[in-house]
Amino acid sequence: MRIRDFLSGFEAYAWEESSRSIAERYGLAEEDIIRFDLNTSPYKPVETLREVELEEIDIHQYPDTSYSSLREKLTSYTGFSIDSFVITNGADEALDIIAKVFIESGDEAVISTPTYSYFRIVTEVMGGKPKYVMRRKDGFSDDIEAILEGVNKRTKVIFLCSPNNPTGNLTPERDVEKLLSETDAAVVVDEAYYEFCGRTVADLTRRYGNLIVVRTFSKAFAMAGARVGYIIAAEETVRWLNKVRPPNSLSIPSLKLAEKALEHVDAVKRNVRLLMEEKEFMNRELSALEGVRVFPSEANFLLVKFLETPADEVHAKLMQRGLILRNLSSVPGLENCLRITIHKPENNRKLLASLRHALRSM
Repeated sequence: MRIRDFLSGFEAYAWEESSRSIAERYGLAEEDIIRFDLNTSPYKPVETLREVELEEIDIHQYPDTSYSSLREKLTSYTGFSIDSFVITNGADEALDIIAKVFIESGDEAVISTPTYSYFRIVTEVMGGKPKYVMRRKDGFSDDIEAILEGVNKRTKVIFLCSPNNPTGNLTPERDVEKLLSETDAAVVVDEAYYEFCGRTVADLTRRYGNLIVVRTFSKAFAMAGARVGYIIAAEETVRWLNKVRPPNSLSIPSLKLAEKALEHVDAVKRNVRLLMEEKEFMNRELSALEGVRVFPSEANFLLVKFLETPADEVHAKLMQRGLILRNLSSVPGLENCLRITIHKPENNRKLLASLRHALRSM
């Protein structure tokens, strides 16, 4: 076989270890593993699951490749026209599609970092070169002037994430508009965590054809296992994106789940409210720990920096107890940091007790 040369030096996405594997390694029951590392919701979409009748689904047929029913419901949810959407198999496929449309060998993508590592993946797979611009140290805000300085004739895409994963901060609309107005590169804003803050730059797509907003049903809608995402963009941009969109990448059950979920937005908002209340509680409790800094977050997770204790050791001690946090210590700019997904109250308190015990023993 003739494998692409670039793959020999390509750094693949770092998949999270499975709960089963962790449980076997530490002699724990799989059901005792609590995932604080995935940024998913701890609450199942009960109302949605109850109303999707699988036996009524024509599983022997392909789905409607236009996904028109889901796009109609998204129109009601977002206020954008039905032709403003591209439906995708999760937000990651949305990023894949964007890269296919804009990035060729030798092109560049400017990435405000530290951020979601999949931006790098899609850029390099298409033969592009990531150009990293470090976020400011005053709370990880985007350095817009440095981003603009990094743009040149080879720049095809600027990747932003708002709220940013893993730092939790927002990119102000005025900063996004500055990028849109001063460059012709596609500005991609990943809004996977939009529902947790309620602030979006999507309205700018009505005025700027080079803005592409990416969203998902995986986080606030609690449907990570269904793999449904979508793009909001100007209608002309959508037409280009649809040229490379796979025709049947979403299953009929996933489509039905997403459609039903949009009929239960009140339940989504209720769960978001619960998680945001818990986030404030966790912020207070973690901030009270000696040698711990908690960064402000507009999402369903908190970034924590350990000032006196090696984060690697804290992570290992908690993992032995079945409490899995995201270790970011090896990421430039996030040295000695762990990311904590907000969970149900009882699990959050279990984490706090174990963390206090771990810090006392070190």
